[in-house]
Amino acid sequence: MNIIYYFIGVLTGVFVSSFFIGKKLYLYYTKYTIQKKQLDRILKLNDQIKNM
Repeated sequence: MNIIYYFIGVLTGVFVSSFFIGKKLYLYYTKYTIQKKQLDRILKLNDQIKNM
């Protein structure tokens, strides 16, 4: 019976840690995409200014 409790504890730990890791990765992903969009807008504006 103790081995079952051990496996349940291990699985719970894995699920909780993967949740927090996934949450952090999602924050980094959204931050990266927002910065990329802002950079694209600035480069587009810069090209428009150069063409004037």
